[in-house]
Amino acid sequence: MNRSIYTMTSGGLAALARLEQVAQNVANVNTAGYKAGRLVFRVRPLDETAAGPTAAAFAGTAAQVAEVETIRDFATGPIRTTGNPLDVAIEGDGFFVVQTPRGERYTRQGTFSMDAEGYLVTPAGHRVQGDGGEINLRGTGTGSVPAIGDDGTVTVDRSEVGRLRIVSFGEKPALVPEGNALFAAAPGTFPTPVEQSKVRLAPEAYESANVDAVAGMIELVDVTRGFETYMNAMRRLDEIVQRAIDDIGRVG
Repeated sequence: MNRSIYTMTSGGLAALARLEQVAQNVANVNTAGYKAGRLVFRVRPLDETAAGPTAAAFAGTAAQVAEVETIRDFATGPIRTTGNPLDVAIEGDGFFVVQTPRGERYTRQGTFSMDAEGYLVTPAGHRVQGDGGEINLRGTGTGSVPAIGDDGTVTVDRSEVGRLRIVSFGEKPALVPEGNALFAAAPGTFPTPVEQSKVRLAPEAYESANVDAVAGMIELVDVTRGFETYMNAMRRLDEIVQRAIDDIGRVG
């Protein structure tokens, strides 16, 4: 098979993967706590190289994308002030801990609320974990005032009912995204509690997605055009191959 087919096919698949990731980033531009994904590609020469004096040239020009890896960008997103007493953003390192049917998960999405049983929960209904377990705001009612302090202390009418559990996974968190701004720890990875003196929270605010909407749309257009270029090139190459076959058939 023509070596160019391998190169263009792998390039087209890489462009498609990038298109899907950029589209996902743009789609989550308004998702609190979302962390953008960035693709990293590794390119290598084809295994089968031509023999003879042109071998060196082919080895340098005929290549294919061998691996595509998604790197999660954990840079802090813009902090948006809301005035909601149950909203809170982490300034700097750390993740909130929540309990899900699949076990503990980690998130930067601090847009919390209270469920029907009085527990502090995420938008998806997962209960937020404190140093002593789930945090219940049962005392809240008409006239009651819940609040979250900049040190993670949760109070109701100025009486402490819990303290948010904040954990760290280091400078390069080994976390696996699961959707809804939730992350699971990679196998063999364990969270480290953030010391109380180092917890830095912004009350009545939340961390928005670390995705620039304008830059994302520009990148989306650019990637779409790149993918179309690969597809057009493959169609053109197919036409050339077909014409060559037809011409060879007429030689006899």
